[in-house]
Amino acid sequence: MNNLINKEFQKINPLLKEAKNVLIASHENPDADAVGSVLGLDFGLRQLNLQTIPYLPGETPPYLSFLPGFTRIKNQISFSDFDLIFCLDYGDFNRLRLPFQFSEEKIITFDHHLESNQKGRIKIIEPDFSSTSEMIYLWLSDLGVEIDKDIATCLLTGIIYDTGGFKHISTSSQTLKIVSDLISKGISLEKISRQVLTLGKPLTRSKIWSEVLARITLDHKKSFIFSWLSFEDLKKYQVFPSDLDGISSLISTISGASFSLFLVEYEKNKVRGSLRTEPYKEKNIIEIAQSLGGNGHSFAAGFQQEGSIEEVLKRIYNLID
Repeated sequence: MNNLINKEFQKINPLLKEAKNVLIASHENPDADAVGSVLGLDFGLRQLNLQTIPYLPGETPPYLSFLPGFTRIKNQISFSDFDLIFCLDYGDFNRLRLPFQFSEEKIITFDHHLESNQKGRIKIIEPDFSSTSEMIYLWLSDLGVEIDKDIATCLLTGIIYDTGGFKHISTSSQTLKIVSDLISKGISLEKISRQVLTLGKPLTRSKIWSEVLARITLDHKKSFIFSWLSFEDLKKYQVFPSDLDGISSLISTISGASFSLFLVEYEKNKVRGSLRTEPYKEKNIIEIAQSLGGNGHSFAAGFQQEGSIEEVLKRIYNLID
C-alpha cells in the first residue's frame, strides 16, 4: 500500500471516533463491486459499534442475494440524521440518487473510477485499483478490523466481478495477495465465480442474452462492434437491469474491433451505453463516454443519453475517429 493512500486513510479515522450513525451508499443499477463493497464496509463498521445503513437506490440485483447482509440493504431512506456518509464506487455523483440535502463535509468517497464529479471532505480515488472492494479491504485492514468470512465473501465477490475473473489489466499482484487472504477465510472461489460470472439459471436471462448476441454487428470501417436492447425487449422478457450484467464484457471478447458498445433503452427514449476495450487495442473510450456526459475507467466506461437506440448510435458514429 503506497504512502499517499495510507495518509488518506489516516484522515478518516478521527471522524469515525465522533460518528454514531453512518450511511453507506453506492450507485443506481449496482454491480457486484458496488454491492460487495457496500456490504463489506457495513460489516466492518458494525464491528466498530457504529449504527450503519447500507443504501442502494432502486432495485438490488437478485443474483447477489447469496451475499451475507443482503437483506439489510435499503432502497429508500426517510431521514438524514447521519454523522458520516460513505459513497462508494460511483464515478458520477448523480448516480447515487441520494434523497436528501446534506453537507459535503460529512461525505467520504472511495472510488476506483477516474476522477469526475465525486464529492467529499475526503476523496480516495484510485483508478489503478482493481475494484472499490479492494480499496475497502485495505482500509478495513488498516483500521484493524477483523476480515471475517462475511466481509471476505462480500469483498471477494466485488473483486472477482470487476476483474472479470482476474482477466482484466487492473488485476495486480496486490489484488491477488488480497484474494489469497480472502479465500483463507473459508470461502469458495469457484462458487462465487460461478455466481457472478456465468449466465445463471433463469431461462429469461439466457434468452435475452441470445437476443443480444444475435444482433452483434461489426463495423470494419470504424473498427468497433456493437449490440443493443430496446425498451420493448426488456418488457417482452421481463428482465431486471442486473440480468444484463456481463454482456458488455462478453461482447468485447469478440476480435476484430478496437472497442465494443452495448446500448440498452432502459426507459422509453432513455439509453444507457457501455463501452469496453483492452490495453493492446490502444483506443481511448473515456473520450467517447465523456463527450456523452459519462465516465468510467480506461478500459470500461459508460454514459446515459436521451433518444432512441438509432439516435444514440448515430452520435457514437459522429464521435469515432
